[in-house]
Amino acid sequence: MTPGLTYVVAGGCGFLGARIVDMLAERAENISEIRVVDKNLRSRLSTADREGVKVSLIRGDVTDMAQMTEVCGGADVVIHTASLIDFLGLVSDATLWHINVKGTENLLQCCVNEDIPSFVYTSTIEAVGPNRRGDPLVDGDESTPYDSSSPLLPYGRTKAAAEAMVLQWNGRRTNGGKTLHTCSLRPGGVLKKRGSNLFTRPMRRACSTTVKVSRQYVGNVAWAHLLAAQTLVTSPKTAGGEAINISDDTPLKDDATLLAELCAPIGIRWNDNLVLPLWLLYVIANVLALIRFVVKPFYTFVPPLNSDVLTIQNTTFYFNYKKATRVLGYKPIFTWEESKQRTSDWLVKWKAREFS
Repeated sequence: MTPGLTYVVAGGCGFLGARIVDMLAERAENISEIRVVDKNLRSRLSTADREGVKVSLIRGDVTDMAQMTEVCGGADVVIHTASLIDFLGLVSDATLWHINVKGTENLLQCCVNEDIPSFVYTSTIEAVGPNRRGDPLVDGDESTPYDSSSPLLPYGRTKAAAEAMVLQWNGRRTNGGKTLHTCSLRPGGVLKKRGSNLFTRPMRRACSTTVKVSRQYVGNVAWAHLLAAQTLVTSPKTAGGEAINISDDTPLKDDATLLAELCAPIGIRWNDNLVLPLWLLYVIANVLALIRFVVKPFYTFVPPLNSDVLTIQNTTFYFNYKKATRVLGYKPIFTWEESKQRTSDWLVKWKAREFS
């Protein structure tokens, strides 16, 4: 009997990575081992080893080439979800670049060195935009013209650079004579269930209700990763070298309206309008940025508001998943009603646990 494939999921204990691991264990075919790699291990795997499928937790850092070489030895597929996400300037640009770009390069090099032919990268729509001018994108696709030359945030710049590198490495020969095939998936904002992501950002209350943005349920994004990996294995030229937008049927709304709908069961409410006029919020953000610059030699001040995220939150920017359907056979497996119910149910449990 032919042995199944070995998958490496970098960032496999993170919010999306953990769901990808569960999805692989539950739904993937021809798989024998899942290596769950993360700097911060959490024994949170909800899926016990399926018959014939070994699930291993491995502590590892994508910036450590020696560690990643050991982790990737004998693997068949790498799914790279590990990245450092920063919207408020909590970490330096150099740190973001080291983890998000250099870490990605390390894993690609491991694929070449260790003869691994399939690499799926978790990018983000922020690698495309919104740009600094706040140009909108309405029902865009991967070929829609858009000026991405001025990304708003260092995070978006690092993801754009890493994605470009991933696609450039497609077609390289591995040391064992195979051909490396890579693809990049671009989800928008993934609906998160952790309280810190939903409630503690002042930016959530700084978005206009006229804006439409794309948000997706994590289960659907994980499903797209599974399909991408399987496509690279069975039909590598179909997806190899492709950047693919991932969305689902979550209603197109501004963040505050969407979160208000999700959080109604636990009594969280948002006002229908901006707390302050948008122009005044920009003034406040710029003043805070000036204060940060002035005190930087003496004190690390991280403003709760900045103009770049204001632009992101107040720019209509959404895309379709037609290419994902065409290339990967992707369709959301969780409807909006199912996604909403699952998220709300989790929030009820979270509130009971956190405030009991």
